[in-house]
Amino acid sequence: MKWAEAAASISLCVLLVGCPGGGGDGGAPPASSSPANVLAVSVGTSNVCRNVNELCGSVTICQPGTSNCQTISDLLVDVGSVGLRVFGSVLSTQLQQEVDAQGHPIGQCGFFADGGATWGPMQVADVGLGGEPRVRVPIQVINPTFAGQTVANNPCGQPVDSDPSVVLFNGILGIGLFMQDCGPACANNSNNNLYFSCVAPICTSTAVPLAGQLQNPVTLLPIDNNGVVLTLPNVPANGAASVSGSLILGIGTAGNNMPPAGISVLTTDNSGVLNTVYKGQNLPAIIDTGSNGLFFPDAAIPVCAAPLDAFYCPGNTLNLMATMSGMNGAQKPLQFQVANANSLVQTHNAAFNNLGGTFNSPPTFDWGLPLFFGRTVFVGIEGQPSPLGTGIVPYFAF
Repeated sequence: MKWAEAAASISLCVLLVGCPGGGGDGGAPPASSSPANVLAVSVGTSNVCRNVNELCGSVTICQPGTSNCQTISDLLVDVGSVGLRVFGSVLSTQLQQEVDAQGHPIGQCGFFADGGATWGPMQVADVGLGGEPRVRVPIQVINPTFAGQTVANNPCGQPVDSDPSVVLFNGILGIGLFMQDCGPACANNSNNNLYFSCVAPICTSTAVPLAGQLQNPVTLLPIDNNGVVLTLPNVPANGAASVSGSLILGIGTAGNNMPPAGISVLTTDNSGVLNTVYKGQNLPAIIDTGSNGLFFPDAAIPVCAAPLDAFYCPGNTLNLMATMSGMNGAQKPLQFQVANANSLVQTHNAAFNNLGGTFNSPPTFDWGLPLFFGRTVFVGIEGQPSPLGTGIVPYFAF
């Protein structure tokens, strides 16, 4: 699904002594002289984003049409979902509630592949990405009590995220492959069970036009609107205490986002899925910065004891290989390593390129954040032409 986020995003930092922490500002970035189309992103520099391999950044959110703005830091940067979601508890700026034709407020459920969910109202904000012009965009304000609901009882049919201190982020910046989180399926189908018209305490599934759905804010930019480029340095075998990189807006629209010659372009299907062949298994695959490891099925690799039982604990670091392929037939052989997760935790570091775990149900290869260390990855958004694609289908390129 277009809104699917990464699987098995388990907080390892709770097991560490002296997790990386920022100052009292919650990791708010200092003033920057970076180009307008660059957002600073980092792992291990915040006292909110304390998950291992949790990539976070900041945006500016403003009351529509005003200079009443605030910077929201510690947002999970996620190329596996679409839309900006911010906890209402960290939002002091007054926004505009989205309503249906009868004037009833609209709420939304976000579902993620790790089993988590978010609930809250759809509201309209002016959003600033880096130094780009602000864009007016519907966002989800995460609030489990919106329209008389609760964490345990709500239209999502499962417990929903309650507080930044629980999930270890202030929100999610979904800048993935698609223009909306749902698209025509939610515009044409009132039984989508994602968008709801609410007259408290009753919320009823409803159709929402494309423009009213959660939008990929990148696509609304005047120029740098066809994708993003994520560049992160590599890390040593035992990890790094922190990593800083750049999320560059646009592909081929400025000097800092031009694709190099010979880059491999892998197109996805209309759900953002590619293929990966690993040890003879032909697996559906996703690429996702919201996943904190490389997750894939391999019964031959020992699994860690609880509470790390979502991760692999081989006796020695494994040198592995897989071949990723796009729907266009392009192939990308990839060598990678999987180390003992328990040993990695003992380093007290925050960033690892060799953290791996299981993904058995259904068998899937999830290329999480470790794929991005030491690489520059281009993420091409559907419908937006670039030097690497016609705009018909989304793609990854690296």
